[in-house]
Amino acid sequence: MSPYGYKTRTLLASSKMPFQRSLQPIVIPRPILESLSITYRRVPLLAIGKDIYCDSSLIISTLQEKFNILPTSPADKAYEAFGIAFFDSVLKVIPSAMLTPEGIKDRITIFQILKHPDYPSLRPSGLAEVRRKFHIIETEFLAGPGQYIGGGDSFTLADLHAGFAVDFALKVQGLINEPGFSQRDFPRIYEWIDKWPKAEFTEISPEQVHKTIENADYSAKEMGVDSRDPIGIAEGTEITVESADADPGAHPQKGKLVGLDGKEAVLQLESGVRLHFPRVGYVMKEAKTQ
Repeated sequence: MSPYGYKTRTLLASSKMPFQRSLQPIVIPRPILESLSITYRRVPLLAIGKDIYCDSSLIISTLQEKFNILPTSPADKAYEAFGIAFFDSVLKVIPSAMLTPEGIKDRITIFQILKHPDYPSLRPSGLAEVRRKFHIIETEFLAGPGQYIGGGDSFTLADLHAGFAVDFALKVQGLINEPGFSQRDFPRIYEWIDKWPKAEFTEISPEQVHKTIENADYSAKEMGVDSRDPIGIAEGTEITVESADADPGAHPQKGKLVGLDGKEAVLQLESGVRLHFPRVGYVMKEAKTQ
């Protein structure tokens, strides 16, 4: 159900490379991740050998750099920002049937919007906000019927960044059944989404995940730790990493700092895996000793 999982799968589908997937529980705990010393809260995660990448922004950029999967353009970062803002709007229109006490309790630490004292009252305005963004895609991003963003005839990184949550909004959130969101209202969007690459993969068990990663080699090059980095933490120091938009202390990831540059931070975990985080959207601190 994760739109960010859909985004990652779609990029892998575009690559034509075979890959494996293991579904994780919708709510925590996630035993297979815990067995790998991973306490980071969000999914998806991408393992390439014994290197595991967190956050779809880093996952997408890493896959692009390694395999050059989709055509790019100078405007890609702008489309990425639009797509993230679109997903934030979609969070205001979650159907009441999905807002179970268990679901809210599980996600309230990472989706601050759920703390609103009268969350259901946001939905009408949220629907109007999402509909406006649909209109922008329909009339400004998609130049004509049957075309991709920018008027081309092939799927690009801009399409992936701008539209990864559109299918989620329509089908999972049920906007396809809301007035004003039909195919007649947005014919270009419906045709566009229907043409996206479809992922094919092998489903594997949690036990297979653990065994595969445990027996793998590291795939990423050693980068060392930039001594001039503003966080000023030395290589080998135990640190914690947390999402900047989550409740402080709710889901810290602890590990030994073994790599740091302007793009990512790399932690060596007790399990032996190396966990990669992007530098944007995360808080890194020296771990407190007991």
